[in-house]
Parts: sequence; C-alpha cells; structure tokens
Amino acid sequence: MRFTLLAAAIGVAVAAPAAATTYTLTYSAASCAGGCVNDGDPISELFGSNADVTVQNLRLAPGYVPVAGGLNYFNRDYSGGPAAYVEDSSQETRGAVALFINRPGTITLLSADFGGWPNAEIPVAWEVWGRFNNSVTFATGTVVTQISGQTTVNFNISAGFNQPIVLIFGPDAYNGGVQNVRYSFIGADSGVPEPASWAMLIAGFGLIGAANRRRRHQVTA
Repeated sequence: MRFTLLAAAIGVAVAAPAAATTYTLTYSAASCAGGCVNDGDPISELFGSNADVTVQNLRLAPGYVPVAGGLNYFNRDYSGGPAAYVEDSSQETRGAVALFINRPGTITLLSADFGGWPNAEIPVAWEVWGRFNNSVTFATGTVVTQISGQTTVNFNISAGFNQPIVLIFGPDAYNGGVQNVRYSFIGADSGVPEPASWAMLIAGFGLIGAANRRRRHQVTA
C-alpha cells in the first residue's frame, strides 16, 4: 500500500505543470544600444530577449512588411509616460513586438499599455497575430488613450512552439505608443525529478492535484 501511494505521488507530481514565468517588456533609456540619449533614438531590435523568449521590435510598412528602422523610444508625453513608437508621421506605418519562444512550451500574451502623444486621447488600433503571413489573426481591437495615465489592454492569448505571437499597433504608430508588454512562458519539460526532490514530493502529496489542461483564452479587454 505504501508503495502504491508513493508511486501515485510521484506520478501526479511529474504530471503537474511547472509554474509559468512572467515577463514585462518595459521600454526605457536602456532600450537603445549604448543607451537612449535623444528623443527618437532607435530601440535595439532584440531588446527584451531572454533565455525563454526572443523579442523583435519591428516596424511594418503598408501591407505588414517589416522594414528597416524598427521602433523608436520617447521618454515622455505618451499619456504622461515613455513609450515605444515609430518615427514616421505618415500614419501608414505600424509598430510590432514579436515574441518567439526558444524551446517547446506555451507563451501567453497577457497585456500591454498604450499611450497617446502628446498626452492626448487618440484611438490606437491593435492586432495580435500568430504568424506574420496573416494566416491566423487571434484578436483585433481599438483602445482610446488617456491624457494622463497609459491604458492597459488585457489579451490573455496563448500560442505554442513555432507559433510566435505578434502584437501590432497602428497604422498611426507615431501618435500611439506601447509600453509594458507583459507575457508569460511555461516550458514543456517533463523530466523525472532529482533524487533530492523525492522527500518534498512525498510531503506535498496531499496538496498535489491533477494538472489542469492549458487552453487558449479569449480577449478580456
């Protein structure tokens, strides 16, 4: 009986998903190579990348074509705060933040903040894609920015390995900027625990539940 309970505890513990790691991509003076000095300095294309996720900060021409220039940094006045935007006032160019996971797992785009320049109430259109070729559109919407205080939009949209999530804003990505892109990553690792972990697993047997199946969420705001 003891061996049966031990086996059950180990099996349930191994099946339980690891905790997700949450990241916040915050644009600041450190976003530019060598530091952002002047208004409009280009943000490093891979700024915000980490061991789990590669981030690309992109500029999209009409037709959603990535072009040179990327995103730019402005340290104030996007609804009272700094933001990433596109230094192109044509109102035809979009900004994009692409998230590519580096290993099998699930990435979830949680939310992002939007601001209007100069401290203005303007509509900012956004889209969340699963791929650049527009074969999948997860969600679209419009947020009206505030004069003071950036506005948070909640997405809660997930994708798996080889399904990058791309947050796009614009086509007026000059007057509308983005900040604090929040996302989480959970790996698909399912290895056997180290021997030193057995005692912890057994002690926590009574608190271990069956692993919940992950599922894609709808946009909540």
